[in-house]
Amino acid sequence: MMRRFAEAKNALTVVAERAQEIAGFCIAHVERGRGEHVGYIVTLDVAPAERRRGLAARMMHEIESQARAAGCAAMALHVSVENTGAVRFYERMGYALWHLAPGFYGRGRDAIVYRRMLTPRDAAGLST
Repeated sequence: MMRRFAEAKNALTVVAERAQEIAGFCIAHVERGRGEHVGYIVTLDVAPAERRRGLAARMMHEIESQARAAGCAAMALHVSVENTGAVRFYERMGYALWHLAPGFYGRGRDAIVYRRMLTPRDAAGLST
């Protein structure tokens, strides 16, 4: 399924390697929404041995850069309300609660939808 997401014609992909092994990857899709292009984070995964080393943040910055180059004005993603570590991570990355998606991950398993605007200031490597 990840291969299908990564090979979609609207896909943006970042793959991190260490010692010829996949250390992590991020897949986003460029989607048209309300008159603008939006990058949607399909998945962000980091191998357990590579966590807490800044890899996820570096991959997010790279995927946001690709999205900006593809004409995206914003990024969006879903995260489980139960995944407190991911919630804290995305908030540190500048993502803000946009709305809740009840049952997104199945009955009784809600998601938070986060959104972050991409600005020219971001392109200079400065966070908003």
